[in-house]
Amino acid sequence: MNKSVVYERDLLFPTETLSQPGSIHVEILNPDKKGKMPVLIESRTEHSPLNYIGSILRIMQSDIFDRIHINLKVNTDVYIKVNDELSKKFGASKYVKVVFKDENTEYYGVDDIEI
Repeated sequence: MNKSVVYERDLLFPTETLSQPGSIHVEILNPDKKGKMPVLIESRTEHSPLNYIGSILRIMQSDIFDRIHINLKVNTDVYIKVNDELSKKFGASKYVKVVFKDENTEYYGVDDIEI
């Protein structure tokens, strides 16, 4: 299956400093074999997306997925591109996969996006 981008967008998210919002680039890829849409997040500022994942997911749900009636936590696989800060925790992994289990969110280092 092809990893082609079907939608992309830059988003701002709140941080602890009002004058320094975080910025991410979001790419939504073709649905995978399971019918889930892979979502790739790449940080555009020094703010780690993992530190603000709750806010980022709420913004993505309301700004992108609510418009097409998709539940982000059920119908997508979310990946964060590893940067220097995340490599300290996840080593040589290229991505951090965000996994939703009930009310909890878990993170795993992976080398490729599952399609």
